[in-house]
Amino acid sequence: MVYLDWNVFNNLEKISELPDDITPIYRKLLQIIHENKISTPYSNAHISDLYRGYVKNPIYTPAHLQHITDMTKNLCMVQYWGETKVRIHYRQPLEFLESTVEEFENTAATFSSLFNSLDDPLMQSVFGMQKMMMRLQPVDNSFRAIYSVNPIFSSIFPQTKIEMNQLSLCEDLYDFARKIKTDYALYKNYRKFLTECQQKFPSYKNLYQVMHNKIIGTPKSITWDDVWDLAIPDFKPSSNVFYDKVIHLFTTTDLKGYNQDERFANLLDDALHCFYASHCEYFVTLDLRCANKAKLVYNKLKIPTKVVTPPEYISMINK
Repeated sequence: MVYLDWNVFNNLEKISELPDDITPIYRKLLQIIHENKISTPYSNAHISDLYRGYVKNPIYTPAHLQHITDMTKNLCMVQYWGETKVRIHYRQPLEFLESTVEEFENTAATFSSLFNSLDDPLMQSVFGMQKMMMRLQPVDNSFRAIYSVNPIFSSIFPQTKIEMNQLSLCEDLYDFARKIKTDYALYKNYRKFLTECQQKFPSYKNLYQVMHNKIIGTPKSITWDDVWDLAIPDFKPSSNVFYDKVIHLFTTTDLKGYNQDERFANLLDDALHCFYASHCEYFVTLDLRCANKAKLVYNKLKIPTKVVTPPEYISMINK
């Protein structure tokens, strides 16, 4: 199987508008797809790319959906929630997009409204009691120290700054996770803070060394990468261990400062593309930043998938 990035799908769709010097490459790619010489599945990462365009202007969506069907014959790769591995099956792109639109429309606007849609009065009552208990449980007063470190924390934890309880902390974290996907200014400031931390890291190194020795109990030379490795959560983010490894390594590689994406939503989609492409022989992309991070991930995890551009791929099969 050959996994095509969304930018490659786009170029194949508008092949008549491409410059003369690259048109033959895409014509050749179209030819081998139509002759069934390769399988080119789509994934929910492609649907996510499509959804963002749909929200801006849905007029082009029907043509995009038909193009996906033409290129993939509805072959779909998806890591469904709760399943231990990727499912490869046939699914109509239109139906997938409609379910994605419905999912986003039904997403709770706040942490407190997460269970408002439940029909079970008992469950609503239980969650209501839980919220009351969280409101009564204070956040440790030492948490206030973060607000003097950098203004970004006032943007991430505005309610906690005022109320200092566990409910406000959950509300802030939930709101931040939603906003960072669409609020470019918030993500830009967050990235700026990470960059400043990396630049100042040498002066913090001794502090991190002491902290590491206290927590781990073993002397070690702390690096910027080590700090990120120590931040891995104790719980399992998903039921697929391999999924967690690829997504975590791809996103943290970016957040550490390597081939950074400008928008968080793009970073998440690229991480998904990298994960799904790891189940194929080739990952064909025009995105240099995504390609470089994918190569690093595949190398570290010993994944044999080859990351190539369309010209590189055509050159390989011509040989």
